[in-house]
Amino acid sequence: MLQDKYLRQADICRTASIKIKAPINNVYPIVEELNFSTSKIIYWLFKLRGIPVPESLTLKGLEKINFVKLEAIRNQEIIIGLIGQFWKPTGKLRRFQPDEFINYSHGDFSKATWNFELRKINDSKTELITETRIFCPTQKTKNKFRLYWTIIEPFSSWIRREILKAIKEQAESTYSRTATY
Repeated sequence: MLQDKYLRQADICRTASIKIKAPINNVYPIVEELNFSTSKIIYWLFKLRGIPVPESLTLKGLEKINFVKLEAIRNQEIIIGLIGQFWKPTGKLRRFQPDEFINYSHGDFSKATWNFELRKINDSKTELITETRIFCPTQKTKNKFRLYWTIIEPFSSWIRREILKAIKEQAESTYSRTATY
């Protein structure tokens, strides 16, 4: 699990999962693209959460606002990282290279990871799990983050669930059109 490689220690950890009626090799490309631009709910939840909404609600769009794809293992897992002061209105998201994430240490900035892990249920079903972890390096950042998290956590959880549903709908729709019975 890439989560343990990039952010073993976390102050906050939230997980959500969904079962998808499509094989992993059909689900993974959709996860890799992370295109949830058709979801008005996700758009407005990003706005409410204070995340600047990129031009396109895709992984490439998120990368433009300093979300960083840390690593991907085809048909298994993708992990994204963030470094910022999430409790501030702009989030003060830092630019960094994937290889800088693990050892990044600045007392005023927290680190977060967000992964998508795929598990084979059988040849035509996949479980997709997403986990968000946040690490606050000092008591001061923990206190600021916890206050912010108390308010924002329900919206953050809703975003994760909506993204999983969007991936499920895309994967099942694509698979049902291409599957032979």
